[in-house]
Amino acid sequence: MKKTIFALILGLAAAAAAFAQDKSADERAAADVPDRLFAAMKAKSFDDIRALFIADGQLVAIDRPRDGQGASKTRVFTADGFAKAISEAKTADYVEKMPDKDVRITGDLAVVTGRYTFYVGEKFSHCGTNTFNLVRTDAGWRIANAASTLEFQCERDLKAVAIAPVEADPADVSTLDGILKAFYETISGPKGAPRQWSRDRTLYTPDVRFFALSENAGKIRARIMSHRAYVDATNDFLVDSGFQEKEINRVVRRFGNLVHVFSVYEYATADGREKGRGINSIELFWDGTRWWIAAAGWDEERPGNPIPKEFLPKNKK
Repeated sequence: MKKTIFALILGLAAAAAAFAQDKSADERAAADVPDRLFAAMKAKSFDDIRALFIADGQLVAIDRPRDGQGASKTRVFTADGFAKAISEAKTADYVEKMPDKDVRITGDLAVVTGRYTFYVGEKFSHCGTNTFNLVRTDAGWRIANAASTLEFQCERDLKAVAIAPVEADPADVSTLDGILKAFYETISGPKGAPRQWSRDRTLYTPDVRFFALSENAGKIRARIMSHRAYVDATNDFLVDSGFQEKEINRVVRRFGNLVHVFSVYEYATADGREKGRGINSIELFWDGTRWWIAAAGWDEERPGNPIPKEFLPKNKK
């Protein structure tokens, strides 16, 4: 009986792992559809654009006023009309980029959303948010309908840091030591050196949340961020200042495949003008093949908020 139950458990675990791999491949295939559309638009290919839509697919363009004030105007295109308008445009290449995509799949329906920037040749035109509703067909994922806002207040999008998707390095995610080592290495570096954001992204679940705690005039503040928001908010400072952060002690609590780490850190900028200590609170889990960080928060040491002795190494005060 015990052998039968054990075999059943192993079978369920294998099925779960296979499902996770299939889901990942499915998400990549869905996320690829907008990029294929952008390539077809750049080539001004009617056939390639049209082939990515179902027979009665459509696209909605939501035009924001240039000053950002007032009501938007909506234009609706059939798939044929959109493909014709793009393919017959007498302009320089259309270059659209959607660097971060949120992909949600339910059965044969997928929703892909994200911010984008749009150039005509080398000239910046506009930005906005794309939403693609995809359906699964015999030929793969196809666009049932899409909606795009056209916006002109685009400073945050133009400053967005490119994060190329890469596969996780097994050395980073196969051990707890490895993922915590990478957690610090990816944001540290000399002045002017790009940070390792692509590597950093592989450490986290897709919907990871960061929370930074601070205190101002006696009031506690918490800033909650996605990975994208965190990167865009910190990149310039980390690169320009020559920021280095390292772990000096660690307190680990584990139950099954769930782990919480209080990771005590020291940081300093290259010129030494900014330095200090704090604690990163990191939630992780093991999925059977690798570690994931699901959430991370931090608070700095300051007057009235010293790091407790039990969190410090014996030779530190």
